[in-house]
Amino acid sequence: MTTNLVARSVLAVAVFGAVLAGCSNTPGSPVPETTGATTSAAGDAGSTTTSAPAGDSLADFDACGQLEGVASELGLTAITEDGVRQCKARYAGTVGVLVKAFPELSIEEYVPGANSQITDFPMESHKAKRVTAPASSSSCAVTIEITSSSRVDVVSSARASLDEACDAAAKVATAIEPRLPK
Repeated sequence: MTTNLVARSVLAVAVFGAVLAGCSNTPGSPVPETTGATTSAAGDAGSTTTSAPAGDSLADFDACGQLEGVASELGLTAITEDGVRQCKARYAGTVGVLVKAFPELSIEEYVPGANSQITDFPMESHKAKRVTAPASSSSCAVTIEITSSSRVDVVSSARASLDEACDAAAKVATAIEPRLPK
């Protein structure tokens, strides 16, 4: 069962990277128009500052709620649900960011890319690691431990550089971290 969850984790990051790579070659807006679950950051941030779920469970994790709660602070746009317990957004117009909960996978079970480097990442209340190049040479992730067997990943992909992607992942992870279960 753990092998299947690890495979899904890797697949989610790979698909996200592929989607962003496809968007980056499209003239005009880097985020395709969507219908349905898209939420505008304007005017919504105050109404979505809900507290983190009780305890350490990620069963009711709301990734879009997490992004909406920090959207005005970080300038996030095009916040869109993108699967179970995951949500994507645009940071600074050109960087794609994905937040996803893994209720049954620890940060030690994060599967990095072939050229990835993993380092400790300082957080207030949670253990975290930064992973460079998890899906491409211009992607970055911060994986945040919720319990010894669960985590939340913030994955970003930039058109320009690894530094741009890592800056976005770090800022989003740092902004949502106080709202995560402890």
